Amino acid sequence: MCLAEEGFCSVGRWGSGMADWFVIGGRWSGELSRATWARRVTAEMDALEKEHGVQVWGAFYGSTEKERIQQELAARFQRMWDQHAPEEYKGIPFQRDTYREDGYADDAMLLTQELYDALLKEYEGTEDFEYHADLEYEPITPDMVGKKWLVVVDYHS
Repeated sequence: MCLAEEGFCSVGRWGSGMADWFVIGGRWSGELSRATWARRVTAEMDALEKEHGVQVWGAFYGSTEKERIQQELAARFQRMWDQHAPEEYKGIPFQRDTYREDGYADDAMLLTQELYDALLKEYEGTEDFEYHADLEYEPITPDMVGKKWLVVVDYHS
């Protein structure tokens, strides 16, 4: 299928685009931050969840004690997130609305060397892979750094 002919989310004469619906970020909202500036704080949050036996985001508990711990950790995690966030990302909620159509500010970033190394380097030389679509059909190369944007798209096909 050719993205240029069918579009990302459209129906063509002989087929359809990559997706029938999508949201920016979605279930993976914040992934670009977690791969860069938030790596350390995310690891701290994971350790606290394991220590308390509670998952903060995406879990629901029948136990009032676990719910209390979950709420306390969620408030703590938001403070941690804001404390470590670059100025342009302060105030973005740690717990995200996964159906927010336009995502959050950190769901699209200009490709930096750090992002390239963390997310794309292993696919260098390929034109696409299961989790990547370059709408200009260019293979992944270090030359993309500073010239292309990474946008997290949660799509259904």
